[in-house]
Amino acid sequence: MRLLLTSATSELGRLLAELLAPHHDLVLTDLPGHANGETNIVASDLGHDESTDRLVADVDGIVHIGHGGHFASASDLLDVHTRCTYNLLTAARSAGVGRFVNLSTLRLLDDYSENLTVTENWRPTPGVEPVILSAHLCEYVCREFGREGGIKIANLRLGFPLVDGDTTAAVNSGESAALASDDLATAINAALIADLGADAQSSDAPHPVSFRTIHVQSPIPNGRFLLKRAASILGVWEGQGVA
Repeated sequence: MRLLLTSATSELGRLLAELLAPHHDLVLTDLPGHANGETNIVASDLGHDESTDRLVADVDGIVHIGHGGHFASASDLLDVHTRCTYNLLTAARSAGVGRFVNLSTLRLLDDYSENLTVTENWRPTPGVEPVILSAHLCEYVCREFGREGGIKIANLRLGFPLVDGDTTAAVNSGESAALASDDLATAINAALIADLGADAQSSDAPHPVSFRTIHVQSPIPNGRFLLKRAASILGVWEGQGVA
C-alpha cells in the first residue's frame, strides 16, 4: 500500500517510518521548518491549496500523527491538529484516498482511576494542556469528516509509554497502559485494511459514515484499557487481555 506519513521527522514519525517501510511504499512529509535538509521528506505546510492536493495524489492511505509529533507552542500545536488536519482530510477525500489512520492518545482518559473499566464510549477529559487538548481537537476534526463520509477513518488512541520491542517489553516496563512498538505496527497495519463498519448512512451525509475510535495498548496482564474493540474491529489480540 502506498502511504503518506505526516510529521515524519519527529521521533515518533521516524519510528513509524522504520516500522511501516517493510510493508508499504511510504511518502514522508513534514512542515517546512522540520523538513529542511531532509532529502527524503516532502515539505508541506498542509495548506488549503494545490500543494496539499499534490501531496495526497496517488496514495492509498494516510497515517497522521495527531499526538506525539513535534514539540511546539500552544498556538502552533492547535493549528497543526485542527486547521492543517482539516486541510489534509479535505484533500484526501477529494482525491479518493480510501483510508485515514489518526494516531491519538489514551492520555485523553488518564484522569480516570485505574480501577475503572474505561472503554471507547467514555468521555475524554483533556484539560487545557496544549499537547493533550490539541490531540482531542484533532479527534473532533476526524470525527466530523467521518460523519460526513467519503473516507474511512480509524482513530487509534495509543497507550503510554511507547516502548521499543514486542509485547514482552511492554510487560517488563511495569506500566499498565504500555504500548510496544511491534504492537503499534500491528495495530496500524490492521487499521489500514479493517472493515470499519461503514454500513450506516447518515441522513445528512452523501456517503456512508465511517469513523471508529479504537484503544490500542499492548495485550499485557491486567492492562489498564480493554482491547475488545481492537479485537473485534482490527482482528488483533483476540483472547489476549480483551476481557
